[in-house]
Amino acid sequence: MEIIEIKEGDVKNSTHFLLKQKIIFHPQISPKGELDFTNFRGRKYILILDRNILTKIIELCQVGHLGDKHIMRLIGSLMFWAVSNNVSVTSGFALNEYANHKQCDLEANNEKDIFKAIFDFYNPTIWLDLALEKRNSIPVAEVTDRSQIYEFNKKDDHYKMHYAEMMHAMSLYMQSEISRENKIIEFLKWNDENLLFCQYTIVYILLLFSNKLKQDKRLLRPQYDSLLEKCRNQAWDLTYLSTWSTFYWNEMRGTTSYLFSARDTELKRIFMCTHDKKVNIFEYCLGKQKGSVVQNAYDEIIRIRNKAIMDHEKIEKLLVTEKERLRAFFLPNQNK
Repeated sequence: MEIIEIKEGDVKNSTHFLLKQKIIFHPQISPKGELDFTNFRGRKYILILDRNILTKIIELCQVGHLGDKHIMRLIGSLMFWAVSNNVSVTSGFALNEYANHKQCDLEANNEKDIFKAIFDFYNPTIWLDLALEKRNSIPVAEVTDRSQIYEFNKKDDHYKMHYAEMMHAMSLYMQSEISRENKIIEFLKWNDENLLFCQYTIVYILLLFSNKLKQDKRLLRPQYDSLLEKCRNQAWDLTYLSTWSTFYWNEMRGTTSYLFSARDTELKRIFMCTHDKKVNIFEYCLGKQKGSVVQNAYDEIIRIRNKAIMDHEKIEKLLVTEKERLRAFFLPNQNK
């Protein structure tokens, strides 16, 4: 066993930088990106990476450096923190998204092999040196095992439901004659009739229609293909969050806690707004009066609803319906 001697001050500096970035989340441990393991000692931890972070890790390990020194320092801090604290790191979700984007498994499997190799190839001190800006490059990772091939190019029901949600949201967004609070209520009614409720989706819808998110250029001059692209991208963000929630929901019954690491500003804001117990998200987005109207409508839907029963055929039909609904806004003579 190799023994590595590391200065305590270096560990503190690296960890302080990482915590300052606020990129690791958990509903109890880190609802605002500020880690506090006080009531979670002695557990196993798995860190789920989003696509933005994995992309930069793979690029760094393939090329040996990045043009952005801040990102290199962030990666070094994150990887050193995970390795030194015996936190397992998984890239499965991100590889699933990548394979879906490419519509094949080849490149995702290549990234999988690189990602698996780096934990044996790199000494933890290399990550620490990156974190402390003592080096501006690392050796290119050598991959020796490419024997296992996985199927990453598949869409699960979480993604498909979120994709349908986002297309319906964009259809409502296009209707300027409807007030923002009525758009939200209409979305909630549609969601109740067609899909399961997701807390992250509801928060995103509130943020979207209240203009609390950075305006996407694709919404300024909307075109069908660009809106579909936005729907797909946002559906993946929500898929990360909703799938992860199925892991952490009852995790105290076991011995493992699931953390999530993300750099995407919008995704982080959705998560933090969802888990900020001090803020009423309805009033934050819409003001006290209109927020109360929407919240009362939501509470009434929840009070009387029967949980939707989902199946593959129902979801597929809904996807077709919502694509056609959105496409109708771009057909000739649509406003005549």
